[in-house]
Amino acid sequence: MEQLFRNFLERMKKEHNLVEAMCLSNKDGVIFKEQLIPRNPRNIYSHSKSFTSLMVGIAIDEKKITFDTRLVDVFKDEIDNETYNRLYKIKVKHLLNMSSGFNKGLLFMGQRRQAQGYPDYLKFMFSQELECEPGEKFLYSNGDTYLLGRIVSKVYNENFLKLCVEKIFLPLEIGVPIWGVDPNGYCICASDLFLNIEEMNRLGILFLNEGVYKGKRIVSKEYVEMCSKEQIYTTGWGNYSNQFWMTPEGEGYRADGAHGQITFIWPKYNLTFSIQRLEDTRLDEMLAILREEVLSKL
Repeated sequence: MEQLFRNFLERMKKEHNLVEAMCLSNKDGVIFKEQLIPRNPRNIYSHSKSFTSLMVGIAIDEKKITFDTRLVDVFKDEIDNETYNRLYKIKVKHLLNMSSGFNKGLLFMGQRRQAQGYPDYLKFMFSQELECEPGEKFLYSNGDTYLLGRIVSKVYNENFLKLCVEKIFLPLEIGVPIWGVDPNGYCICASDLFLNIEEMNRLGILFLNEGVYKGKRIVSKEYVEMCSKEQIYTTGWGNYSNQFWMTPEGEGYRADGAHGQITFIWPKYNLTFSIQRLEDTRLDEMLAILREEVLSKL
């Protein structure tokens, strides 16, 4: 099996589809790892969303929120009646599945660079109109994930990153990573988390073990199972569930960041595979090579 991944790496090198690092693990830990550039934490882009989902799952387990918690109820002391009534139908489950009803992509990196939302991202999100019913339609947006982080921070009355350090990153032996913030110091949540390949891969090991890492339960088995089963249809590379993408051929699911910062979770093979790639536009080629050299032969 390890040889299949070595073949994949050699094919990637041959076709100049540049890999920075890769890590293959099973439930017990790392099987095979390659580090082709200096071992520095890198921006894992939207792979960050799956760590935010994990923190939401923990908040649900600890009964701080439910899937049916309404966005406006969490912030009722910060919004006016018009906003409350306009956004009343949005629930945690809609934000988890990118079906808030705003129906537009918001707070992506390029948009933030052009000052979208400045200086108050929460106020900006609350100013948006609903274009469809929450839960009706998938539309990928950093704004939905950002709102999840703000909900969790509010119900705990605690900094989101600090919560993640205590409840996720320290238990996963990651420590205190860099995670980008908005102009008011609130975690972006949807992107800008910096991890190395082994740290990224520990999310996969945790989910392979149904929410347990090295004997310690971090999140419930029920939440992990929900993340592994599609909740909403998309037109992308697989359907979606709780800030994870389903693999279209049914091997499992994945945490997915721009340009190929991906952790695949394959319960049927007892494997999780993480890859970090050069920031280019050849992701589809990489996925095709992975299918040809590995998945078709497992």
